[in-house]
Amino acid sequence: MQQLTINLIPLEINNATLQCSFYTEKFEGSYPLHRSELPCEIWDNHKEEITSQYYYTSFEIGQDAAFTTTIDLSKSTKFAKHYYTQQLLRYISPLVDAVKLNFVKDIEVWMKNTQLSKTEYTTYDKYTLKIEYSYLINNLALLIAYDGVSKVATQSINTFNIPTHHFKKVIFRNEILSFDKLHNEAKLHLEEVYPVLNIGLKNILGIEHTIDKSTNRYKTYYQLINDFKKKYVNNSTLSFINPSDNFYPIPAEKVYATHYHSNNLRFGKDKEIDPKIGIKKFGPYQPSPHQHVKFFFIYHQPDRQEYVKPLYTYFTEGYKTFFPPLATHICQPFHMDKDTSLAYTNINTALVELKQHLIHFKKEPNTRYVAIYVSPVHKESEQDVQLYYQIKEELLKQDISSQVIYKESIKNNYFGAFLENITPALLAKIDGIPWRLDRELKQELIIGVGAFKSAQFNTRYVGSAFCFNNKGEFKGFDCFRNNEIDLIAGAIEKQVLKFVVDNNNQAQRLIIHYYKPLGKDELDPIQQTLKRLNLNIPIIIISINKTESSDYVAFDTNSTELMPISGTILQISKLKYLLYNNTRYSVEGKPIAYPFPVKLALYCTDKDYLENVNNVKELIDQVYQFSRMYWKSVKQQNLPVTIKYPEMVAQIFPHFEGDKLPDFGKNNLWFL
Repeated sequence: MQQLTINLIPLEINNATLQCSFYTEKFEGSYPLHRSELPCEIWDNHKEEITSQYYYTSFEIGQDAAFTTTIDLSKSTKFAKHYYTQQLLRYISPLVDAVKLNFVKDIEVWMKNTQLSKTEYTTYDKYTLKIEYSYLINNLALLIAYDGVSKVATQSINTFNIPTHHFKKVIFRNEILSFDKLHNEAKLHLEEVYPVLNIGLKNILGIEHTIDKSTNRYKTYYQLINDFKKKYVNNSTLSFINPSDNFYPIPAEKVYATHYHSNNLRFGKDKEIDPKIGIKKFGPYQPSPHQHVKFFFIYHQPDRQEYVKPLYTYFTEGYKTFFPPLATHICQPFHMDKDTSLAYTNINTALVELKQHLIHFKKEPNTRYVAIYVSPVHKESEQDVQLYYQIKEELLKQDISSQVIYKESIKNNYFGAFLENITPALLAKIDGIPWRLDRELKQELIIGVGAFKSAQFNTRYVGSAFCFNNKGEFKGFDCFRNNEIDLIAGAIEKQVLKFVVDNNNQAQRLIIHYYKPLGKDELDPIQQTLKRLNLNIPIIIISINKTESSDYVAFDTNSTELMPISGTILQISKLKYLLYNNTRYSVEGKPIAYPFPVKLALYCTDKDYLENVNNVKELIDQVYQFSRMYWKSVKQQNLPVTIKYPEMVAQIFPHFEGDKLPDFGKNNLWFL
């Protein structure tokens, strides 16, 4: 049985009181408070006199104040959060290397890490200290989170001869500042201002981009926050922290879990948890509906002998003893159409040669075509990378999906594993179903909205109306720019209308998975669109933060691995949850990766619907299951395909010349 502990320490605030004055004007050293954060006592006794939006305090008694009162800190938790944050900031500032309040007024602490520092830079371990009302503890608590590392140049900014727009964040003495908001004291001592190394500065200075490759992030995280707690929190003189307190052990009744069947996937002949085993042993859930499928090669002519011919052999005869012939995997005769294949002569003319080739391309009726593009350029290489996208787009215009294989991968000793991964992708591209969720069909539509910001194009694209039924079967999608929220709403309307018609107006609910918390300007057009449909059903929006949660992290202290069992659900605030989604399926299970939890927030047009905890658990269970529908490989993912697939499309779409996807591209998983 797992024993979960979360990185929260309960605060000792019973019977704590404070006498404090509040002012309507800002003054030196004052702290701003929104009127909603004023203590209960002021609202109880001076409600009619509260006319300003903001008030200011030094958390002490002063002269000529608008209000002065004695506050019960256990009742005014919004105010208490700010008071205790200021107390903690005053205590911690002299003890650490750098500190600041971040944009949500939590404390950001930086500590030098001499082991990871070099001559050109100093490495800092970063922590966040956050005081808040905790749903789990039902009281105020201190959260201690580890935020990774940052590197700070050992040269001050006045020694750099580069444009100043490269400077984003700097350290001055023990302050962490935005370069755009340098105060006078820092400007008078530029020799003490050191730039934090962002990607641009690292490129200019020739400093490598290192990534933490530690196998188990839970162990590293737990060790660091425990050491920090023992050194600074357990030894503190702060009255509201018990020196003997440890991180909060979560009672068993506050821990939810997905259904034990939720790890199951349905294949052709049986059920299995592991896609890699399932598709090999039991075959795909549903082979391609097309009786006639033709594959053809696109490749650089000089690569034929060394790369293309061996690849053809692997497809037709198998790879060593590791990978049987492709036809066995996808349950489809594998026919490579040599007459349709293209061997282009020059990378610089490849696109022109392909366009000419497709002009004379004669398709046979009732036949699906798939191009196997043996690329001489890796898709993550900056050199000629645009060719990768141009070929994909040109093929889509002709209703042809493609599978790109980087030529050097064919010689890799682990190419058998690569073949295992592309098998489900190839099957999906000919409209087969590699595996599906082990759940009975309900009349509901699940729509995913994801996003990707292109640094190259400085544009955010949103893949929207990515539709599935509740078995995980793909129903089509479209792609729009970020500022086209009305088009996104329109696409959702179109898909919902089609779904209602297809199901004889028997829809039970609509579920939207959104890649971030939904703003009012995004939610309103969607709600207005759905009102026009006169659907008297619950509309549920689940915001899925695609960045793993590293602020709230729970640990299974009964396991040496520390990572909670996959499917563990924790409620961290009202309708906000952590979902652990990994490959540790049991207490004894040995995981192969260590992802942090996914953070979910739920909203429903029927306010009572989410009061039922069984409804909530079912919706989160569905998110969990949809992460198992990833057909780009046989590896487990921690994000659902409702978010993952739209992001993948949005990552490719900016590279296309056309503003709209071809119709074929909206109904095929060509991007896998």
